[in-house]
Amino acid sequence: MKDFQGKVAFITGGASGIGLSMAKAFLKEGVQVAIADIRKDRLVKLEAVLKNPVNVLPIELDVCDRIAMERAADKVERTFGKVHIVCNNAGIGGIRGKIHEIEPEAWKNVLDVNLGGVFNGIQVFVPRIKRHGEGGHIINTSSMTGITPITGSGPYGASKAAVAVITEILHDELADEGIGVSLLAPWIVNTSIFHPDLADDDVEGIKKRNKAMREYLGESLTEPDTVAEMVLNGIRNNELYIFNDKVCRNMLEKRISRMYEAIDRQFPGSQSGI
Repeated sequence: MKDFQGKVAFITGGASGIGLSMAKAFLKEGVQVAIADIRKDRLVKLEAVLKNPVNVLPIELDVCDRIAMERAADKVERTFGKVHIVCNNAGIGGIRGKIHEIEPEAWKNVLDVNLGGVFNGIQVFVPRIKRHGEGGHIINTSSMTGITPITGSGPYGASKAAVAVITEILHDELADEGIGVSLLAPWIVNTSIFHPDLADDDVEGIKKRNKAMREYLGESLTEPDTVAEMVLNGIRNNELYIFNDKVCRNMLEKRISRMYEAIDRQFPGSQSGI
């Protein structure tokens, strides 16, 4: 998709963080944007945050609720018309800890939102995009935590790994349908997922936390507006994978090298095609 003018986008988890930045980026390109979020308090502030409220449709939505997702899709089509871009972006951080010690309910909650929400978005919107025949693009937000193992992030990593796999499969399934599919796999982005204990209006607290994170992470702390521009470029270039940090290459190589080493031990000579 090269031209965004006149298109319609639907973004889950769109009232803050990466989702809100994507909304801003799309609006600048002439896209009408439906912003879905479970946080009503954040949705009511959108008019003050965004400069083009006439092209914004806030929708209170729990992405785990399939029926509510269908109703949201109907509302967007009644308001703006055909949906072309779907960003399955809503997610929660979950509980850290060893996998065998995590409460089953906490595990289920993270997978319901992070994976179930993406699945619902795909099933509700892909058939609609196929029906209108104008093409489109699906962006599913995963994480580098779902591509390379990070100790202590079991439920989050598992949910994001599943998102990565279904996105890769969806990409191949829709290759001949005129619908692009991208996997957004960010490393560390400066969003509220890193300070869920702080209220949105705790300006000083957030500022202090951000300063500490930047001092510790340096260039590996990306601003959400930067990620949004990467998403736009990813859609324009029909990229399957969208990364936000060059360190992602090192993370990928570390995991893949462990796999190669196992194959080489188990099948000596396989690296030379024997």
